[in-house]
Amino acid sequence: MSGGIDFGIDVTDNGRVFVRFDQLPAAVQKKLKVTITQLTRELLGQVKAREPVQTGRLRSLTHSYVDEKKGWVRGRVRVSRTKGKNAAAAAGALEYGAHRRFEVRAHSRRGRGSTRSTQVSAYKRQAHIAAMHFLRGPARALLPRVRAELEAAIKAAITE
Repeated sequence: MSGGIDFGIDVTDNGRVFVRFDQLPAAVQKKLKVTITQLTRELLGQVKAREPVQTGRLRSLTHSYVDEKKGWVRGRVRVSRTKGKNAAAAAGALEYGAHRRFEVRAHSRRGRGSTRSTQVSAYKRQAHIAAMHFLRGPARALLPRVRAELEAAIKAAITE
C-alpha cells in the first residue's frame, strides 16, 4: 500500500505477471504502459535469440504486443498464426515438446531432382521433439526484474 492505493503483484506458475489494483489511476496506467512496453521489447529480443533457426520463418512470426484498455495494460510475446500451415502449433511443439503418435495422411511425393511423383500410403508416426523453452525460459529469467520494475513504476507514479 502506498499513497492510499492498494496494489499487489502476482506471478503465476506459467510465468505471467499480474498487477492488481482496487482502482487504476490514469497516471499509474500511463507509467505502467511505458515500463511494460520496454520490458516486452526486451523479452522479444531474448525470445528471438533463443528460437531455433532453420529457415527464419519462426522468427518472422514472433512478435510483441502491448494491449491497453481502461483499467489494464498487457504485454505479450507470441508466435502469430498463419493461414494454411499453423506455425503457432508447430512453435508450441518446439516450446513444450511433443512425444505422441499421429496419423500422416496419404500423399504424393516427388524425389529431389525428379519429375515423377510417388504415392505414399497413410501411416502412423511417433514424434520425438524435445522441449526448447524458447518462450517460457526468457520470460521466467526476466521475472524478478519485471516484478521490481513494475513495482518501481507504480510507486513513482503514485508519488508524482
